[in-house]
Amino acid sequence: MMQIYNSLTKKKEVFVPIEEGKARIYTCGPTVYSNAHVGNFSSFLMADLLVRYLKYKGYEVKWIMNITDVGHLTDDNELSDSGEDKLEAASKKENKTVWEIARYYEDLFMNDLKVLKFTPAFKYPRATEHVNEMIEMVKELENKGVVYETSDGVYFDISKFKDYGRLSGNSLEALQAGARVEVNEDKRSAFDFAVWKKLTGKNEAHIMKWESPWGTGFPGWHLECSAMSKKYLGETLDFHTGGEDNKFPHHESEIAQSETANGKKFVNYWMHKSRVVVNNEKMSKSLGNFFTVSDLVNKGFSADSIRFTFLSAHYRSKLNFTEEQLKESQKTIDKFNDFIQEILNTHAADKEAGIAQDIKAAREQFEKGMDDDLNMSVALASLYGLIKTVRKKLESGISKNEKDIVIDFMRSLNSIFEVFDFEPRKFKEFSAEEQKVINELIEKRNRYRAEKNWTEADRVRDELIKMGVNIADKK
Repeated sequence: MMQIYNSLTKKKEVFVPIEEGKARIYTCGPTVYSNAHVGNFSSFLMADLLVRYLKYKGYEVKWIMNITDVGHLTDDNELSDSGEDKLEAASKKENKTVWEIARYYEDLFMNDLKVLKFTPAFKYPRATEHVNEMIEMVKELENKGVVYETSDGVYFDISKFKDYGRLSGNSLEALQAGARVEVNEDKRSAFDFAVWKKLTGKNEAHIMKWESPWGTGFPGWHLECSAMSKKYLGETLDFHTGGEDNKFPHHESEIAQSETANGKKFVNYWMHKSRVVVNNEKMSKSLGNFFTVSDLVNKGFSADSIRFTFLSAHYRSKLNFTEEQLKESQKTIDKFNDFIQEILNTHAADKEAGIAQDIKAAREQFEKGMDDDLNMSVALASLYGLIKTVRKKLESGISKNEKDIVIDFMRSLNSIFEVFDFEPRKFKEFSAEEQKVINELIEKRNRYRAEKNWTEADRVRDELIKMGVNIADKK
C-alpha cells in the first residue's frame, strides 16, 4: 500500500484513488513573468516523481499543470489583492507586450521541462484561455451568497467558510491577531480575497481584460486553479501539489472557492515541497540568490545532476542547495551508469548466480521506500546494495538471462529516475604502438601493486585514464 503525507490532515494516509486504477493530479505551475528558478523546479520535480511512481505501480495518471499568465499580483502572496500584475510589471521592465512576456517565459519554461526530462502533463492550461470558466464559478459563488461586490472587485467572504485556514493554520482568528495587510475600506474583512478585479483605481490601465457581469476586469489569481482543475479533472482531485509557500493564501483560497462552488471535497491528498534554501536563506527572485536551469547547464553541470539532486532528497526535507551537491549527484549517476556498462559488457557464464533473488529483494525494498511517502533514501539504499551484491557475483560470472534481468530492473527504475544511460559505450581504438605502451604501463602498475606501492600504482592508473583506458581490478 502506498502512503502519502497529507498536508491537510498532517499525517500519512494510505492512497485510495477516487476511481480504481486511476489518479488525477493537479500541480500549480509557473507564473510566466520571468524565468523559473531551480527552487521552483524542485516542486515540479516532486510532482513528476509522484506521477512517474504511480505509473510504475500501474495507475493511469492524468496530470494537469497550469500556466498563470494573468492576475497574479505582486502582493497576492500576502492576501492584500493589491500591487501590480506581475506580467505587466515585467512588460514595462523589458519593453515588451504582456502577451509577448507570457509566451516568451512560457516557452523557456517548456524547454526547461524537456531539458530536465519531465513526463509530459496531460495539459498545460493557460489562465487567459479559461476566463469563461472562472466567470461561471464566480456566478456560482454569488448564487451561494459567499461573495460580495465592491467598487474595485468581487471578494470571497472567508467568514462564510468555516474551515478556512485548516491547511496552513492561518485561521481568521489567527490572521486578525497577527497578520498585516493593506486596508481596503470596501472589504468586509481585510482578509477576504478577490475572485474578480475591476478596472478601477490602480487597475484602471490593466491591459489583459474581459467583460463580466461585474464589469470589465480580470480574474483573481486563486480562482484560476479552481476553475481549471475542475474543467480537466473534475470536482474532486486525488492529488494537488505545489510548493510550501503555495499553502497560504493560494491553496487555502482554492479550497474555500472549490468546496463552496461544487459542494464537494476539493482534494483528497495535498502534497507540498519544502523550500529550497541557499546558505540557509530561501531561494527567491526577490533575494537574487537563485539559479535557473540554463545558468547551471552553462556552468558545466548536467541536467541529469540537477534532476537527481532534487529527486534524491526527500520532498518534505529542507534542501540547502549547493554546486557541490550537483557534483556529488553526477558522481552517483556515473556510478550507476558504470554499473550498467559492466553488465552490458561482461561475458555471460553458463551457470546461474542467484541474481533473480537479489533483484526480487531489491525491488521489494525499493518499493517499500517509495510506498512510504516517496522515501527516496530507503529506495536508493536498495539500489546501492544490489549493485554491491551483483558486482561480487560478476567476478565468478552471471548468465545471459541474469544480465537481462539486471538491465530490465534498471530500466524499470529509470522510468522514475530518467538519468540512466543504456547505450553501449564505444571503445576507443588504439594503434599497435599505443597498445604496446598501454601494455607496458599495465605491467608496470601490476608490479607496483605487487610491491604495495599504491601511490605509484595510482599514478600509472591516472596516466592510463588520460589515454582513454579504464582499469578494473577483479579476481
